[in-house]
Amino acid sequence: MLANLLTHVSVLPGKNVETPRPYFLTHEKIECISSMLEAFMQDKKPFLKIGYCIRDLGEELGIPSYQLSAFINQLLGMNFNEYCNSYRVRHCQELMQTGLVDRLNLRGLAKRCGFNNRNTLTTAFKKFTGVTPSDYSRSRNSGKLSLYAI
Repeated sequence: MLANLLTHVSVLPGKNVETPRPYFLTHEKIECISSMLEAFMQDKKPFLKIGYCIRDLGEELGIPSYQLSAFINQLLGMNFNEYCNSYRVRHCQELMQTGLVDRLNLRGLAKRCGFNNRNTLTTAFKKFTGVTPSDYSRSRNSGKLSLYAI
């Protein structure tokens, strides 16, 4: 499961996925967190809630937030906000690809995808895709669309 999850999560440049695991995360616990986290993020989409925090995630999954934090930081190579933003950006891309947000401005798109504001959306979008949401939308309209793979 962990290898599967890591192939779907884009690791940030300069981050090392092969960091030794925290001593309190056994291989079994890593597998458990990996499968629970992936399924929960895909099915429940908690990242769409503005202000969602790692403590909320821990309570919903029944996993201590320090374990989730260690898993995300050390095994996925990003912090919790980056992790949520990667899902938000992917969600944004999917909405843009299907045309469901064609009539929204950046502020509306940001709120729909769980971002606090359009600046945060633009910054995260560019960080994970290399282009701004506007550029991505233009490339979608010109037929040069590719989804950011997480």
